Amino acid sequence: MTILKKGQLTRHINESKEQDEYVMRIITPEELGDAVALQKYVYEQLPNKQVLYMDSYEEIYDDMKQGAKIIGVFNKTGDIIAYRYIGFPGCSEKNLGNDINMPRQELAKVAHLETTVVHPEYRGNSLQSLTLQQAIPMIKDFGYSHLLCTVSPQNIYSLYNIIKNGLRIKALKKKYGSEKDGKDGMWRFILHRNLEPRAVRKVSQNFGIPIGDFELQRKLIDEGFVGLWLYKESKLLNYVRFEDAIAN
Repeated sequence: MTILKKGQLTRHINESKEQDEYVMRIITPEELGDAVALQKYVYEQLPNKQVLYMDSYEEIYDDMKQGAKIIGVFNKTGDIIAYRYIGFPGCSEKNLGNDINMPRQELAKVAHLETTVVHPEYRGNSLQSLTLQQAIPMIKDFGYSHLLCTVSPQNIYSLYNIIKNGLRIKALKKKYGSEKDGKDGMWRFILHRNLEPRAVRKVSQNFGIPIGDFELQRKLIDEGFVGLWLYKESKLLNYVRFEDAIAN
């Protein structure tokens, strides 16, 4: 198996810390059960279940048969401690490009950053960013040029990491609803990054908006603004509009 990255990290157990080692690689279908079990464990530890959408084993397995990849992080004893799930939705209805009015001819070039989970004992090691930094060149090598993902407005840490790695807020809407269950979905930012080289663009307008002001954010997005940065301490989002008024 090809190792993408390896190194040292810190494991937090109760009040103590210990050094550990990790290896990052693509997981096999045979290891998917361990990844799903980790997702379930992380979900059960969350005080706010709204921040994580649970993917089923069947959904991920079917996606893997269609080319989806999962970057797994394993500790020195071989246990999976984190993973990043990458999907390729094609021109299907679930393609997030539809949510940001992406031209139809671009939909086939979309890659989804799906669920990312980290075991609570290994948080604080930048594993979200490290797996994303491995994912981006892989996705480019596969011939895809658009990254899209959803993040809960209540998940400040994940939102900050995604924005830090170049994705911009292009929409704010409810996702993952079910008519069958009578659920109208959960609020999600939809973020996008164009992986093709682009010219530097000048900002014409700039606003700092409280992350909880959904109405104002949706209004600005409709007017061509994009969410460019998150100030974690103040929980302000920096929305900008470029001089050409076309969000990239």
